[in-house]
Amino acid sequence: MENKILFIMGNGPSLGDIMNDPKKLNFIKKHDTFGLNAAYRAFKKYNFYPTYFGCFDYVVNESHKEAFEKLVLEKNTIKEFYFIGNRVLGQRLYKVYNNKRFVNFNFITIQLDKYTGISPNFKEYYDPGSSGANALQIGIMKGYKKIVLLGCDCNYVEKIQGASSYDKNASHRLVMTKNIDNNPNYWFNEYQKKGDKFNLPRTSKFQMGSWKNIANHKPKNVKIYNASKISKIPFFEKVALETLM
Repeated sequence: MENKILFIMGNGPSLGDIMNDPKKLNFIKKHDTFGLNAAYRAFKKYNFYPTYFGCFDYVVNESHKEAFEKLVLEKNTIKEFYFIGNRVLGQRLYKVYNNKRFVNFNFITIQLDKYTGISPNFKEYYDPGSSGANALQIGIMKGYKKIVLLGCDCNYVEKIQGASSYDKNASHRLVMTKNIDNNPNYWFNEYQKKGDKFNLPRTSKFQMGSWKNIANHKPKNVKIYNASKISKIPFFEKVALETLM
């Protein structure tokens, strides 16, 4: 992985500038990529499948269980899947956890401020705090030395139209009560659909905190760049995708 670029594909609005530009999309297809969460809903439309795909949120894992299992079983070019399952069953939530593309690892949830470094291996794997940061951590663990963030914007609207709390004991757990025509948080409007369950982003704490964790502990020989023009993440050098092309 020494000379390869890994693109971490967050699902913020800026990713649409890449996915809807044939030249940029073709460039991305030639490199290793890590897709996340509900982005699978757009894969067939764009004839694009990432090298790696994962979800590191217990609520989202449960909500998309059947779709994730189907993705593992169907013929596509995704090489590895990283799904953490739920808090009770872990990865055994999935019937496909023995599939050769389904990566088994011991996901350990810790307090955000207890993260002390890049996880040493997949048997002792510590959560840095968000799905994007987890994909970034895995990229580092796999040996990539140049990693570029795409669509990692961190400019969430915390409570969007059509989202309501569904758990009286955890108000940050939300469900989409209807489909919406304009989703300000993602690069395509169908990213979230009626019935989808997810967590409130809590951007300033968990999203920013997770990126800061990686920035503070990444190896010195790993270069991380942020190619989103609108990203509010301050920890990585900004670069225009065009310069990489």
